[in-house]
Amino acid sequence: MLHRNESQQKYPGLREGLNAYNREGDKLGRIVELKDEYLTVEKGVFFPKDFTFRYDDIVEVHDGSITLSRGRKELENWKDEKYEGWHEYDRLNKGETTIPVYEEELEAQKITRPKGEIHVRKVVHTEMKQFTVPVTKEEIIVERTPVSEEHPLKAGEQLFKEEDIRIPVSEEEVEIIKRPVTKEEVHIRKVIHTEEQQFKGEVRKEDVEVNREDEKGRKAA
Repeated sequence: MLHRNESQQKYPGLREGLNAYNREGDKLGRIVELKDEYLTVEKGVFFPKDFTFRYDDIVEVHDGSITLSRGRKELENWKDEKYEGWHEYDRLNKGETTIPVYEEELEAQKITRPKGEIHVRKVVHTEMKQFTVPVTKEEIIVERTPVSEEHPLKAGEQLFKEEDIRIPVSEEEVEIIKRPVTKEEVHIRKVIHTEEQQFKGEVRKEDVEVNREDEKGRKAA
């Protein structure tokens, strides 16, 4: 990494007061300070705060100006004073040292996974049913009754004539007809139950121990 003396030997015109530009030619501001390891560009023209560059970022020094290797896209976020990079930048410039202390936390995540399946299907069974149906049928009963009185013949009535007399006899028959009827309805629904489950696990946490030694080499709390 280049330092101030090495950079001034490489760029004899390097001094405070030069105007600094990015590699696209945008003016960033005026150099207000040359430190041993970095140079500072004043706030106001481009940056909302004083901003530092390394001497390695110098591309050229010419005609009272200095061109840096940083581009417009790299520096765009630094225009905003609320940009989170300024917090770290300010902390480092103040010489503060921050030691992060971590600890683990338990976090419960619920994952829905298949527990099983329920298959519902209709099955057709065949069974024999018996029932009684009343039916009507006709029968012929022949009765013979002796005549007590004689009946004279009517005019034109013939005797001793052969003839057939047909008397229809009927009866009822049972015809079995099957028709589907709705017996019942089956409703299927899922019900969600909530229950409390307890879990436990080991977590790690960090702590900071500070030990001081006095001039005699003894440790002091």
